[in-house]
Amino acid sequence: MKQVPMLPHTPSVHEARISSDLNGTITAWNAGATEMFGFSATEAIGRNYDLLTTTNGTILHREALEHLRAGRPSTVVRASWRRHDGRVAEVTLMHSPLFDDDGTLIGTSTIARDVTAVAQLQDEAGKERERLIEAQEMAHVGSAEYEFSSGRWWHSEEFGRLLDLTTGEKVSGAMLLEKIHPQDRDGARTDWLSLHRAGSRHLDRELRLIQPTGDVRWIHASVRVTDVGIRTRVLITALDITARKLAEAVLTHQASHDALTGLPNRILINTILHDLLGRKASKVAVFFLDVDRFKTVNDAIGHAAGDAILAQLAARLRHAIRPGDTVGRFGGDEFVVICKNLDVTEAQEVAERLRGTVKEAFTLGGRRIFMNISIGIAPAGPGDTAETMLDAADTAMYQAKNAGGDRSSVRDSRTQAAATARLNLESDLRLALDRNELRLHYQPVIDLKTGIPVGFEALLRWEHPTQGLLQPASFISLAEDSGLIVPIGSWVLNQALQQTQQWRDSLPGAKDLTISVNVSVRQLQDLRFVDTVRDALSTTGINPAAVTLEITESVLMDQSELPTAIIQGLHACGVGLAIDDFGTGYSSLSHLRWLTAHSLKIDKSFVSELGYKDPSSASIIELILGMARVLNLSVIAEGVETPAQLNELRRLGVRHAQGYLWCAPLPAREVPKQLQTHAP
Repeated sequence: MKQVPMLPHTPSVHEARISSDLNGTITAWNAGATEMFGFSATEAIGRNYDLLTTTNGTILHREALEHLRAGRPSTVVRASWRRHDGRVAEVTLMHSPLFDDDGTLIGTSTIARDVTAVAQLQDEAGKERERLIEAQEMAHVGSAEYEFSSGRWWHSEEFGRLLDLTTGEKVSGAMLLEKIHPQDRDGARTDWLSLHRAGSRHLDRELRLIQPTGDVRWIHASVRVTDVGIRTRVLITALDITARKLAEAVLTHQASHDALTGLPNRILINTILHDLLGRKASKVAVFFLDVDRFKTVNDAIGHAAGDAILAQLAARLRHAIRPGDTVGRFGGDEFVVICKNLDVTEAQEVAERLRGTVKEAFTLGGRRIFMNISIGIAPAGPGDTAETMLDAADTAMYQAKNAGGDRSSVRDSRTQAAATARLNLESDLRLALDRNELRLHYQPVIDLKTGIPVGFEALLRWEHPTQGLLQPASFISLAEDSGLIVPIGSWVLNQALQQTQQWRDSLPGAKDLTISVNVSVRQLQDLRFVDTVRDALSTTGINPAAVTLEITESVLMDQSELPTAIIQGLHACGVGLAIDDFGTGYSSLSHLRWLTAHSLKIDKSFVSELGYKDPSSASIIELILGMARVLNLSVIAEGVETPAQLNELRRLGVRHAQGYLWCAPLPAREVPKQLQTHAP
């Protein structure tokens, strides 16, 4: 005997597997069947399906056999089967044929699944749905009958109320159509003709009725043909669904409009712009508006008051545009205006009008608040989509902000191309670590008395797969803005410390080499940064005193952005802290005292002027050296490129320096040769 497998299936202990012969006598019974129905195999085998069914089991079995004999590979039915304790289980049954070795059908194999719980949930859900529908929509239901052959019409009192029919009034199709909203009449007429001529059996439609007061009422009309043989009578029911439609309209509005300002939100803005471009509307222009320094306003007056200002701003923008144009809130303090029929000059005039309406003081609780906005303008170009126009306007807006704000900027193809290239580069940078594309180069720090390297600064490079070796200026700001600088910085720290310790262990005269690593403000704001440094020291085994973390002075402009606990934690690790590019920032003395730095690096802009007639750079360096002596700080001069600069630094008493005069930053493999060259 063999069973023909019909559907791929994974057996489960929660399935009952039952086999029977052609008479419905059970011939096989698995443990799942015992678990599901409570009968043991001894009790079940040899008994008819009547043991389980609540109706005539023989008839059900015969119907299954007829399906299988008709060539259907399997048949699935729903049934109510009795358990051993008398309770009824709702089950689904999948019957498959059993054949003997000659291919003769000798019985069925049945897989039963218990769906009682599912059936109960469906039943309860159905009842709850019925109660909800009854409560919300069944308050007003009317009915009517119509005979095609005689033209006889009858309707209930409620139907007459819904359609404003006078008692005894003769009803005609033309009269009913007049009561339907003009926008729904053609559809209703087509439906009626399909019943009268095309032989349709039923239809359902939601449509609007015009009330004598001019109000609009929504009904759900359901039409069913009776006496199908001669097709002479139709039954019509009309359900008043006005309340539901009003509720749906509210929900639809909420989903597509900003809750604070009532303006179209981002979703609706995209939809409107997409529709205009799809209809090839003439000279579409998008304006992207952003409030300059709105965070300062929020911080000064609070977020609730800031929201009130945004609501006032939305009202002003709405009144500043033409009928037919759209203003929406994109999010936060960003707004979008969509206009038609504007050339570039007219678009710039609109932008100035929008800026002007914002410049007037906003009043809140007797307080006058002044604000400015930056605007990006993107006229539609060939092949533009809603997304590309919004992106272009956003990019132009940032161009206006970068130019100082409180101005407008028109989409620039070069700017757009640069933004696209930046986006592509960011995507590549996200993969650079995984693809092992990052490299470290090392520039020696030279002792000016001996000419011997005493340490190195680790400098990051990116071996881009198509653009070649990229300098940090090409991608560090990208890493900062995207947050990628944190994992990249961790990789740099570990790589630099590991490489330096390897040199200290293996190269002659290198046991005291130091290493300097640049860190960014994003790393210093990361609460896990101290742990990152501690782990790198532990993993590499390097002496913390050989490690210096360099912080650019401009990063220290806002001390509040750098958690004091992190600075204290770095000191506890034993690493040194240095201020890079010293002299280019502000309040340097206060930064030195707050940071408790160990060293500073004189910016190359001062070094590059040494050796010329103008003595100001030498004077500045003398001041820096005097301050460093008082604070017990070591000093390194950056960017030394000429012998004249070197001589002047020696004259001034600078002990350490680095620059292209000795060598450019080197790959790690070339460092041993550099050390050998300068070996004593």
